[in-house]
Amino acid sequence: MEVGTEAGIRPELVEEAARSLNPYLPPTPLQQSRALTVKAGCQVFLKIESIQPTRSFKVRGALNKLILMSAADRQAGVITASAGNHGQGVAYAAAAFGIAATVFVPENANLLKVESMKRLGARVVPAGRSYQEAYQEATRVQAVTGATLVHAFDDPQVIAGQGTVGVEIGEQLPETDTVLVPVGGGGLLAGMALYLKARRPAVRLIGVEPQGADGLTRSLAAGQQVVLDRVQTMADGLAASGPGRLNFELLKNRVDEMIRVGEDEMLRAIRLLFEWEHLLAEPSGAAPLAALLHRYRAEPDERVVLVLSGGNVTEEVMMRALRSR
Repeated sequence: MEVGTEAGIRPELVEEAARSLNPYLPPTPLQQSRALTVKAGCQVFLKIESIQPTRSFKVRGALNKLILMSAADRQAGVITASAGNHGQGVAYAAAAFGIAATVFVPENANLLKVESMKRLGARVVPAGRSYQEAYQEATRVQAVTGATLVHAFDDPQVIAGQGTVGVEIGEQLPETDTVLVPVGGGGLLAGMALYLKARRPAVRLIGVEPQGADGLTRSLAAGQQVVLDRVQTMADGLAASGPGRLNFELLKNRVDEMIRVGEDEMLRAIRLLFEWEHLLAEPSGAAPLAALLHRYRAEPDERVVLVLSGGNVTEEVMMRALRSR
């Protein structure tokens, strides 16, 4: 079976997405952190997705989805459900094409992200207490309106767009040994794994989840999708109840390791990124650094890339992080 066909997506689609996105999104920097290299005892590189227009990698998948839509489908508008970052990506992509976007969010959604969606012109609708409840309402309304549903992580074109992070890492640091990637629904890791394991199979891929939202870790251990009854984490970008169906199929034979991190570990990682690198990271973006510093033992000459997936950190979380030690 061809690589990726079990989930209806091939490595070539990730490469095509990279070419399609190039006019809209320049590659984000991959820079070495000398301070973190010393602290972690290995060669540490940061893939800085927090400087994207929406301060998150999610804009990649949303833009790729809309680029590939027909003009007629675009005119019908788009609809989605999101805890925050994906909604911003969809709002940004919709604005780029001049079409209507509606985003259903949990009632307790990150207000920073909600206001960003509104500034980008999206209609934001609170619905339910969780992402899953917001998603259910989005699908109900989509069936009535005929707008195109842009899934946050379980869509081949969205996955391909997110996988372009891996294309850039491969070009920027061909000798990469290990990549630590935050995991919510699994779209980012799935897209990167599909590409990197096909084109650079020696690269180790490690997924990082919060201890209170470890759906992929449990799913891989069980050999089937596991849906958590309860999700508890401040990392709203990683607060999925489990991996998407496509993502699980792509990841079940492509992930080298899974690591779970605690809330305090993510807070300390946010503080270090701010104080040492002058970079803002939300908890999901800081999770890979938390894993490297507290859970993963790297070799001294190992070249480790941390995907800093987003920088939409709230004032409350930032203050907690600055007080952490």
